[in-house]
Amino acid sequence: MFSSTKTRRTIRTVIIILEILALLVEGGILFVLSKLDRIQKVNIAAERLEENISSQAKESTEAGEMHGYTNIALFGVDTRTGQLKSDTRSDTILIASINNDTSEVRLVSIYRDTYLNLGNDSYNKANSAYSQGGPAQAIDMLNKNLDLNITDFVTIGFAGLVDTIDALGGIDLELTDEEVRHLNDYQKIMAKQQDREYIEVTQSGYQHLNGLQATAYCRIRYTAGDDFKRAERQRLVLEKVFELSKHASLAELNAIVNAVTDEIYTSLTNSEILSYVARLTGFELVDSGGFPTETMRKTGTVGRKGSCVMPVTLEANVAWLHEYLFEEYDYTPSDEVMELSERIGHDTGFMLDDEGNIVAWRASGNYDITPSNSGSQVQSQSPSRQEQNDATAGLRSMIDPLNGQTVWYDPYTGVVIDPATGLATGALADPATGNVVHPELPGQQPAVEEQQPIEQPQPPVEPVTEAPAADPVGQGADPAMQQPADPTSQPVDPAAQTPAEPVVP
Repeated sequence: MFSSTKTRRTIRTVIIILEILALLVEGGILFVLSKLDRIQKVNIAAERLEENISSQAKESTEAGEMHGYTNIALFGVDTRTGQLKSDTRSDTILIASINNDTSEVRLVSIYRDTYLNLGNDSYNKANSAYSQGGPAQAIDMLNKNLDLNITDFVTIGFAGLVDTIDALGGIDLELTDEEVRHLNDYQKIMAKQQDREYIEVTQSGYQHLNGLQATAYCRIRYTAGDDFKRAERQRLVLEKVFELSKHASLAELNAIVNAVTDEIYTSLTNSEILSYVARLTGFELVDSGGFPTETMRKTGTVGRKGSCVMPVTLEANVAWLHEYLFEEYDYTPSDEVMELSERIGHDTGFMLDDEGNIVAWRASGNYDITPSNSGSQVQSQSPSRQEQNDATAGLRSMIDPLNGQTVWYDPYTGVVIDPATGLATGALADPATGNVVHPELPGQQPAVEEQQPIEQPQPPVEPVTEAPAADPVGQGADPAMQQPADPTSQPVDPAAQTPAEPVVP
């Protein structure tokens, strides 16, 4: 009798404990979901995206080499206002390709200045697509040019990356002296924009960086390697964050969710996000690279589009991409990609010969490249550049939106220089937003970056030859003639403006 009573009490106790645990689990799930609900989300209709997915890519997804892979677009946006949906250029464009059978992940950067079809039959730099039509158009661009099947994306602002790295306790990176200088310049800018304190990095070598420092490192482009090296830095930082996230505690993951929910915009549902988090420890980042690949690209000026990265050819680069991501050897791009490749080769002036060497573009029958005498071909410098003289050597120019006047500024620090005296005026130029900050106007708000007009396809023009690599001092200027910057001034971000390159007729 006593034993029976004791048994019933034990069973009742176990049931109560299980009910309590169930309530805790349910409450925990609801708690997590309530946080995920704060993330900005959008549902892009599949029918909308399928318009720019080639029939060949659809077949490959169903039963070909892309079957069993999930491809997600990752966008990092240079925004000061938390605007993640559009009207801001994508500073970072990445494709994360997940092998669902092996859990292997590969990352590919699409260089932001790559000359591509923007998904709407206009041609310009890749980062223009996000500014024009947000993530939907940026995905269209990737699918249309690369024979891919992307339907989901994640966008994060700079502040979100800063907070994520801080929540993980920082990352370790090896820095050069040159990188330290630029890193400190960028973090000063970001600290002012995001109302944060910053800690100056004082030496090169192996350093432990906080979120602001590491994000500033991602933005460096004025070193050897230019934007290609910057994309490499971005992938390196993401690799470090990925590895730390795999081993993060619940408290650290909770801190990340708390910090970044307002700085993320995605098409993923809550259940999909939770599914990826649950699989996080099993993922392995096996490699990363950049598109166009190093052996099949050129840099130079493409008419009024300015300095661009040119895939030579798009067809060859897409074949390389499918081999790299999906082990799809001897891939033949779709007819749609072939047409885009022909147009891009015509516009940029480069193609591959039968031996794979980069040569001047030759018509294959689709274009008439007979030189026009109508004068319709326009090759001009960026409207923000003017002919330089000794007084402005090493400087760059832009229009001050407050008064319509041309101002000259140091491209490394943003300090505005008076060419007549060679002295700093006290103003700071921010080419990323088109704004000039004057110290006498403390309440001045940064101007919103104007959307760069995208030209509709024009009649064929003469091929444009490659421009020489950008001179970090300024179009071949004598370094001795460069005007000194005011050391007390805070530099303004030059990252969002591609250094202008001379046009070769």
